Amino acid sequence: MSFRITLACLFITSCRAGFDITTNLTADSITDGTELVGYVQDPSGRGTITLVLSSLLTLVLCVWSALHLNVPRRNQTKWQDFWLNFRWIVTGIYAPELVVFTAWRQWCSARLLQQLVEESLRDSQPDLQSKKDNTEWTISHSFFACTGGFAFELPSLGRSIPGATDSIIDRPKRLTLTARGMTVLARCGHIPSVRKEEIEDKSKANDLAKAAVIVQATWMLIQVIGRLASGLPVTPLEVNTVAHVLCAFLMYLFWWNKPLLPNEPIILDAEELEPLAAFMYSSSEISGYVNSEQVKSQTIIKTLFAHLNLYSKTPEFENICLQPAMSELGYKPPNFSTSISVAPAHSDDDLEMPELPQIFQDPEYHFHSAPPACISELQARREKERGTAFFERRPRIVVDGPDSHQKSITDMNRWALIKNAFQDFPALYEDRISLSHNVGGTPCIHFKAEQLVADHVQNWPSNDLLRNVDGLVVGMVLWLANLCYGGIHAAGWNEHFPSTAELWLWRASALYIGFCGGLWVALNFIVARIPALNEFWEHWMDGKKTWWQNLGLGALVFLCGFSLILARMFIVVEAVISIRELPASAYQTPEWIDLIPHF
Repeated sequence: MSFRITLACLFITSCRAGFDITTNLTADSITDGTELVGYVQDPSGRGTITLVLSSLLTLVLCVWSALHLNVPRRNQTKWQDFWLNFRWIVTGIYAPELVVFTAWRQWCSARLLQQLVEESLRDSQPDLQSKKDNTEWTISHSFFACTGGFAFELPSLGRSIPGATDSIIDRPKRLTLTARGMTVLARCGHIPSVRKEEIEDKSKANDLAKAAVIVQATWMLIQVIGRLASGLPVTPLEVNTVAHVLCAFLMYLFWWNKPLLPNEPIILDAEELEPLAAFMYSSSEISGYVNSEQVKSQTIIKTLFAHLNLYSKTPEFENICLQPAMSELGYKPPNFSTSISVAPAHSDDDLEMPELPQIFQDPEYHFHSAPPACISELQARREKERGTAFFERRPRIVVDGPDSHQKSITDMNRWALIKNAFQDFPALYEDRISLSHNVGGTPCIHFKAEQLVADHVQNWPSNDLLRNVDGLVVGMVLWLANLCYGGIHAAGWNEHFPSTAELWLWRASALYIGFCGGLWVALNFIVARIPALNEFWEHWMDGKKTWWQNLGLGALVFLCGFSLILARMFIVVEAVISIRELPASAYQTPEWIDLIPHF
């Protein structure tokens, strides 16, 4: 013991720049002669506190300050805001590649929205352009739109949308436009005229603040590279921090033009938009109805997802159709086939469709509740057309609303507005027919449902974002990121750990995280080529399989998912607690002059 105290005193008095260990409270060695140390003071160099603080500071900057969350829902309390941020920060700590995937999806959607808006502005009529000022639509506008930065608040919608007045603040119901909704708005010639400075003013950080975070993260990465070049060990805490630094670089790359933490959207309240708002409402899931008690009584899977609010609702467009009001009196519109067709209007199908402008100008055509014969086919078609990677699939909730067969004046007003929208905005005709057929001698025209408006735009990527890549690619990007995250931690394979058990648990965790990423990449690839597997997964999600299939697959999914969570938790926790015993050289700093090439 006296030897250790004497040795500690010698370290206190040495304070050498090339070897910054100044206090060694617990020194030991392993069989290869490497000296091990515990807590190391750092009054003039690298020590335990410096190591921990620099890593944690970089980690906080890479997780907390890099998060660019969407516009929150109206009336969100401070507690709800805290809980939302807390969940995403925890996600950023344990699974930063999920945040990177979110940023990538939003970046892809913003770029595609930018292209579509520019095309709409080029194709718009000169008289429409003359009504607008020449405010340029930039990528910042597109990102703000994907964030939920534009919303309808129209008092007149109280006549056509249930609960269209917010009883808490006595304001009209807010319908937040999604990226898809903004595309429709642009095609209809009503793109908002907002200066870029107004968008940037809603951000809580400018380019300089973002650059400062990148500088700090870059310095951490340079330090690690310098240690590797000097042959010095890199601690597990630094390995974990490097993974977050690389993820933060990608987050800032994708989110650079996205406003940071905007609180309120820009309100669109022009009354001329009322028909368009009613159209978007009926096209979106916000118009669907869910009876939570009825859902919870259906299947175990649906009950679980109902508790988590992870399900998709049936938009009103799947429950209504356009029919001639006088069909029961013998009215027959021309050019309708008696066979069922699920092809869109532009397909080279045998079904002869009348021109949509002609239909909507015909006073005999009105929107009605769809016959039961149409509903199942519409639902099956929508699920088939979604084309999302199967990891994004959610149980479909199909529940009849109260008095679903007794339509109110509100419903009639909304349907009349939808017909007016088609009349006022011919751009809505484009690729809108989902199904056209005869049911019992009565012609029915159904229109595609699309997520155009919502209560608010959620942060996790969903069907409200635009994309021009297949769901297979989306899924593979996510799980490839998971594979890379495991690979970065596997780079610490030969680093020192306080015990052999911790060493092998680190290796196993890194391998398992990478294995799960590779496995799901393969599954996405296989499922895309074997439709039967995809159908099996969807039926399991909807609780349509036998009890032993539901139980077996449920147990397997739970076991794999829970073990993946445990592996990630171990990686993060072990990265911190491993500093209790490190090689003495871990506290050495590289001689930077030696790393510069000499000629």
